[in-house]
Amino acid sequence: MRVYVGKFRYYYDGDTDVVVATTKERIEQELIRLAERYVEYLDEEEKDELVGNPNTFDAWQELGWNNEWFDLQWHRTTVLSDDHILKHVMEEL
Repeated sequence: MRVYVGKFRYYYDGDTDVVVATTKERIEQELIRLAERYVEYLDEEEKDELVGNPNTFDAWQELGWNNEWFDLQWHRTTVLSDDHILKHVMEEL
């Protein structure tokens, strides 16, 4: 079985949220959702950076990277056993 493992890493403290999905579209959608949640808490000056409202994964990734707010990454991994899927996900991190 192949799954996508996504990481949303906060620059400020290095904390990471992890999501797992079965398609590329879904993993990117979930990472965008986390990015949108992050920008809800920005102050007005920082929200000015959102001019043009990013609507693609690449745009959100670039926005987070350029402003040193967050980093979005995903990769695909193969689960080769009947062990719990999270065991394999955590090995990829």
